[in-house]
Amino acid sequence: TLWQPPLLSQPGAFAFRIYRNYDGAGTKFGDTSVAATSSNQALLSIYAAQRGGDDALTLVIINKSGAEQSAALTLDNFNASGPAQLYRYSAANLNAIVRGSDLAITNGEVIAAYPANSITLLVIPQGDTTPPPTAFDTWLRLPLMWR
Repeated sequence: TLWQPPLLSQPGAFAFRIYRNYDGAGTKFGDTSVAATSSNQALLSIYAAQRGGDDALTLVIINKSGAEQSAALTLDNFNASGPAQLYRYSAANLNAIVRGSDLAITNGEVIAAYPANSITLLVIPQGDTTPPPTAFDTWLRLPLMWR
């Protein structure tokens, strides 16, 4: 139970911020839930939603372990129009959500490493050639690749 709101500089505030204002300009996580599964949700959790304004697919991946994890994220029934934008809160900078380098999407797959005890947000733009997916026809799989 969160008894009082975290201070703006505390990690709990950044956990809220990754969903509500990850870029400092008020940009938010999606508003329509999309099915997402991880082969080990207790270790590397994934949550997904599509944003109504631009149809981007937004994914939050939380590494709950004390070690870096690598995973291939497979997008089913979603046509991406560009690379995945990466935003991350981790021990590398406990004072900000950091915009990282874009990640390539190859054959509907994004491969990434997730630092220990981190929160990663991926924003994937929707392509123009297919209608936006519904909450029931977009599936994400995140099998772990152990290092």
